[in-house]
Order: sequence, then structure tokens, then C-alpha cells
Amino acid sequence: MVKPPPKMTTKVPSKVIAQDLQHAMHVLSSPHRIRGMDLRYRKIGDRGAECLAEVLLENSSLQRLELDFNGISSGGAARLAEVLPKNSTLTHLYLCHNAIDDEGAIHLASALEAGCALNQLYLSGNRITRRGATATILAALQKSGAVIDIDLSLQSVPEDCIQEIRAALLANVQTKAASRA
Repeated sequence: MVKPPPKMTTKVPSKVIAQDLQHAMHVLSSPHRIRGMDLRYRKIGDRGAECLAEVLLENSSLQRLELDFNGISSGGAARLAEVLPKNSTLTHLYLCHNAIDDEGAIHLASALEAGCALNQLYLSGNRITRRGATATILAALQKSGAVIDIDLSLQSVPEDCIQEIRAALLANVQTKAASRA
């Protein structure tokens, strides 16, 4: 009896470090079920964020998207925020050290309020002030489900606002814990 040849498989990594935007678009549009995409330091700007937003409408496997240090402004953040409620798999979004201001933070807050799947949103080192920070945190507090992890460090947010946010987050965690007990 002749044995069949061994099955040839190509293992697809769960996380891809994209060489550039074109590479990322190709990988995310492929049938491979990539769970993480690292596009940090690729200078994709708002145009790249817009392209990724289009792919996120169709992608059903990506859970983690790292877009730190890319020159993305509030326009790019707004486009990403627009598609987040339509994507049920993206749970971690990293937008640290870009050029996102209060308007971008407010758009992302709207995505949280609309029930997107995010449970980690990192916005450290952008241009967010009290207005954007408050909108983002209030949206996270109203989001049902898991406690959301938001990083708003290295912003122009006054210390008194940070203390108010911490108190509100603590109260929210305690309320959710009490409701589960």
C-alpha cells in the first residue's frame, strides 16, 4: 500500500510586522486569519489610516492593530472610528504618539459608545486635552461589557481632570464587580 505524500502546510504567524502599508493591505485582505498587525513607525499618515479602515470593514480576524508613531491626525482617527462599530474582532487599537487631538478622541469615543469591540485603546502622547480625555473616558464608562483599558498618558490633561477620571473609573469597576456578585 502506497502512503499519500505528507500534507504541505504553511504556518501563518498570528502577528505580522508589516514592511509598509501595501504589505499590510495585502496581508489583511488575504484569506489568512491574522490576529495582529504591527505598523508602528511606518509613516502611513491619514491616508494609510483610511486604507486600513476600508480593510477593517471586511476583515474578520484582526484583533490587535498597532499604529503608533505614524503621523495620524484626527482625520485618520475619525475614519478608523467610523468603521470600528462595524468590525466585531478588533479589540486592541494602539494610536500612541500620533497627531490626534480632541476631535479625533471624540470620534473614537463615539465608536466606543456605538458598541465597538475595543477593550484596549491606547492614545498616549497625542494632542488630547481635557475635552477629548473626558469624552473618551465617559464613553468607556458607558460601554457595556468588559472594563476598557484606555491610555491617555503624556497629554495636556490637567491633574484635577486625571483625578476625576481615576475616581470615575474606580467607581465603574466597583459597580460592575458588584453587579456580577
